[in-house]
Formats: sequence, C-alpha cells, structure tokens
Amino acid sequence: MPRADWNLVSSSLISYPSNSDERKKIGQIIQLVNSRIHTQKKIIEQLETLIKVFREKIFSGTFRFKDEEGNNFNSWVPSTLENICHKESSNISANKIEDNFGNYIIYGASGVLRKIDFYEEENDYISIVKDGAGVGRLFFCEGKSSVLGTMEIIKPKLDVNVQFLFYQLSNIDFTKYVTGSTIPHIYFKDYKNEKVKIPSKKEQTKIANFLSSIDEKIETEKKILSQYELQKKYLLANLFA
Repeated sequence: MPRADWNLVSSSLISYPSNSDERKKIGQIIQLVNSRIHTQKKIIEQLETLIKVFREKIFSGTFRFKDEEGNNFNSWVPSTLENICHKESSNISANKIEDNFGNYIIYGASGVLRKIDFYEEENDYISIVKDGAGVGRLFFCEGKSSVLGTMEIIKPKLDVNVQFLFYQLSNIDFTKYVTGSTIPHIYFKDYKNEKVKIPSKKEQTKIANFLSSIDEKIETEKKILSQYELQKKYLLANLFA
C-alpha cells in the first residue's frame, strides 16, 4: 500500500514568499479559481439532475409535448424493445487496433477510446457495454465510428428516432438484466422484452431535440470546467515552480 511518510515529506524543500501581502494575494487568487470550479461543478450537477427529472417525467407520461397547433399528440403505443430496435455485434478487439491511428472514433467501455483509420458504422447509433466493467452503460455514438467487441450496437427500426431511442433506453434500469459474478455481462436477448411505450415520430423528434439541448448544455459546461481546472493547474505550476 503506497503512502507518504511525514518524516520524508517534511524534509522536502519548498518555495515560500516572505512577504505576507504576497502570500495573501496568492491565496486569494487560488481561492477565486477554486470558487469558480466549485460553482461550475454545481451548474453541471443541476443540469444533470434536470435532464434526469425531465426524462423520468416524459417516459412516465406526466410531461407531454404538443403539436404545432397546440394540440396533444396521439397516445403512446405499448411495445417492446425488440419491436422498436435491433442489435448488431462488433468483432474489433483492442489488440487489433493497437498500432492503428486515424480520424475515426472508436468507442470503448468508458466512451471515446481513440481514433483509428477506419469505421464500421455510417450513421448515428447507440452502444451498450455488454461485458466487464461498466456493463450496461449506454453511449450515443456518432456516425462514421466503431465500437469494441465488448459492446453491442443498438439501432432503431423504422419510424423510431435514434436520439429518442437513446433517451428511452437511458430511462431503463439495465442492472436487473446483468448476470455473471466473475465477469458480469448483459445481452440483448436478456432485455429485448422490456416493455416500452412509443409516441408518434413527430413527438419523438420533439422529445429528442429537447433532451439533447440539455445534454449539449451539459457538455458545454463541462468544457468550461476543464478550462478552469487547466487554469488552476497552470497557475499552481507557475506560482510554486
């Protein structure tokens, strides 16, 4: 178990400003950056809570959209996942692409793995981790990309919006379908009979656009957070170099 022994750490040499005013100014600057980082994290947390609440309300039927004339859309139609989407497999292994580099994204269990020189999927799709760590985790994948073989590809059938399908799947608790103790796994055959309700294509599009707009805002705020964290890292490196 690695640890930092005080007897060793206490003898390390550090730079320390002798002027108390300078120390105070340094502390204020660092506190300001920390405050911005804290606020930014709160903004992201609130947005993530917001999209979760809206997703639950939408798919429980307590929040509905209206058409261009202000009228309610038709009632949602009961169905199963098998009726609205299908799954495909990937045979790409991490070893196969070890020395492969290019411009096309390949997804792994944690999201974007890196970029390679080929792709297997032309259009947007959904992927789910089927084996190992992160099993059941969903990703909305951009077209002209690929996934590792540890993931399954889920594509919508006719008259189903791919983004709407992603949010509908995101509202399902997949942990109840996970099997295996040593290496947990989940497969389409296990959850294909999950019961769902499907609105009209127009309402699907409205739902997808609404939820994706919140997701885009979350990604924007995460980029701002990354900038603040880089500023802090740069600041500390230069102040205490």
